[in-house]
Amino acid sequence: MSPRSFKQKLSHVHKLWEDEQYDEAVAKTEELRTACPGNANLLVIWASLVQLQEEPTHSLEEVRHALEQAVEFDEQSPAAAIELGRFLDSVEDNPQAASKIYADAVTSARRLLMDGLLAQARAFLQLDKQTEAISCLIEALHLTQMDSKRKGKGKNGSKGPSKDQGSRALKFNLTGPFAPELEGLLSEVFPSLP
Repeated sequence: MSPRSFKQKLSHVHKLWEDEQYDEAVAKTEELRTACPGNANLLVIWASLVQLQEEPTHSLEEVRHALEQAVEFDEQSPAAAIELGRFLDSVEDNPQAASKIYADAVTSARRLLMDGLLAQARAFLQLDKQTEAISCLIEALHLTQMDSKRKGKGKNGSKGPSKDQGSRALKFNLTGPFAPELEGLLSEVFPSLP
């Protein structure tokens, strides 16, 4: 199936969903799943539609299995995990399990956002747009602190920013997978940082 054909068929599924024609939308989604069996997005759509059917054609166990598969197929994307969390919380009334899944989804979303912010900051620097790059870096620093707090690394997140004893410059003690890139970009924007 060509990407264009897939997109058209998926658009048709969304239209059916919007028109509350859930049975037909499930059938069309199942056709797409046959053509693209490893597509996490299709699994999430299918699971959502099955739950909306007045007379479901599949069990809630099948829905849960589809959502778990979607999470496995696309571990880096938070969307499937969020849907699985909703299912665990709302359908299975298991907020404890949902909370863990949501935490994983939030961590994935934060990492995606960090990756995007750092790439955008680098692009802004290449375009000599300092202000926009700084905005991206400030948001990235905020996310870094949130990640550090969640992992229990102290009240101030990643130990920074803090005043360096010998100068007025801010010094950041960053940790985590984005620390080297973030420090490099900060050094480009603020060359006076140690």
